[in-house]
Amino acid sequence: MTSTAPRATAPRRRRLTGAAVATGLAGSVVLAASLGASLSGFTATITNATNTASSAALAVSETSGGATCLSYDSTANCTTINKYGGTGTPLAPGSSNTTTVTFNNTGSVAVGSATLAPGTCVATTTGATGATTPSTPNTTAGNLCSVLQVAVYKGATATGTPYYNGSMSAFAATAAIEPIAVAANQAYTFKVTLPAAATTAIQGQQVSQPLTWTFNQ
Repeated sequence: MTSTAPRATAPRRRRLTGAAVATGLAGSVVLAASLGASLSGFTATITNATNTASSAALAVSETSGGATCLSYDSTANCTTINKYGGTGTPLAPGSSNTTTVTFNNTGSVAVGSATLAPGTCVATTTGATGATTPSTPNTTAGNLCSVLQVAVYKGATATGTPYYNGSMSAFAATAAIEPIAVAANQAYTFKVTLPAAATTAIQGQQVSQPLTWTFNQ
């Protein structure tokens, strides 16, 4: 007798179902990875766009009368302030010239110390009538640099104890000067005297001496 029982197909269905499930799981993994990439953690940033720095400035101005010289430009080589009084009014024995200068700290740091360094005093002879060909005196007694006396005082008057008081020819050592705070000022007074005992050996002469001020932080 021939059997007519149907073929068993259930196992194949189970295999196909398992493949479908595996495919679905793989798709879920891919989707999960994709979602994970797009749902990363938050970030925040701060940008400091303006970061600056500056350097301090040590700047000093010198004033006397209507003249001003500055430590930071071409007027640092100052020719408009004459601390010895000039040659417009020649000194006679026993007379003197007094000149006051004021230093102003216009910078952003204090002047901690300062020095005054005189250069070499040079005397020339113009002659009693102002000869046009000057000569240099060759003796101490006849050299106006050795005879003229210069005194340097702190303040706007020639009073108190001077920093220096002696002949111009000996005024060569550096002298210590006062500190100057920011926005503050300090005055100094120069007194140049031709002693009453001066002789005719120095008449008709004139002197020149550079003075260099150095300001330190």
